[in-house]
Amino acid sequence: MRLVTAEGCRAAVDRGVNGRFRDVLWPASFPDAPRARVHAHALATLVVITSVCAAFKGFYWADDPEVSQYRAGLGDMTRAMAVPFRLMAVPLLLMCAALAGALRPWPRVTYRVLAVVAWTTSALGIFVVLLDTELTNDSDYCTANAPVEPISGNVVALCLLAALAAGSSAAWIAWVISRRRARPAALYAVWLATVAATVVLTLAVPLHAAQTCGPSVVG
Repeated sequence: MRLVTAEGCRAAVDRGVNGRFRDVLWPASFPDAPRARVHAHALATLVVITSVCAAFKGFYWADDPEVSQYRAGLGDMTRAMAVPFRLMAVPLLLMCAALAGALRPWPRVTYRVLAVVAWTTSALGIFVVLLDTELTNDSDYCTANAPVEPISGNVVALCLLAALAAGSSAAWIAWVISRRRARPAALYAVWLATVAATVVLTLAVPLHAAQTCGPSVVG
């Protein structure tokens, strides 16, 4: 009887440790708050989409004089990259509030109303920010040259994978530094911030290096 009990306890501990490690590498799982997982993944999706649009706004047309003349310094490029985040500010804040409501014992009616508003504004916000990015990347910017695609979809996918790996690494480092005491919300914040920064930085390199405006079509 004691052997069976000991084996059961050991197995339970092993499952807990393994589960905790997986939760550290993917903080959006929130094992102790199942209803927060959907909001956490939705917020991560919003942040990734916004970060991709910010990278394109800042670096997509950097080689065209018609655009680069209005971005003489780092400040102008930063302001251009901030546009998607300004457009998504309300949806991001509402989704953060919905996530907080899922993690805390908020009143059921308040939480449900907030969740519906957050998801509705998020859907509208994604449409607006994608449309704004697409209109900014207008082929009219290449006034004398034919526009070309600077990077392929595979490059974007690889950058996203690199960002997720960097986010998991940052969460694990934060977990180790905190002596395994970091709360899931703190690990999620570190993970999300690292993912967003890595998306922008990894996309900035191929976007800035590539030639957006192709050969001249005049004459």
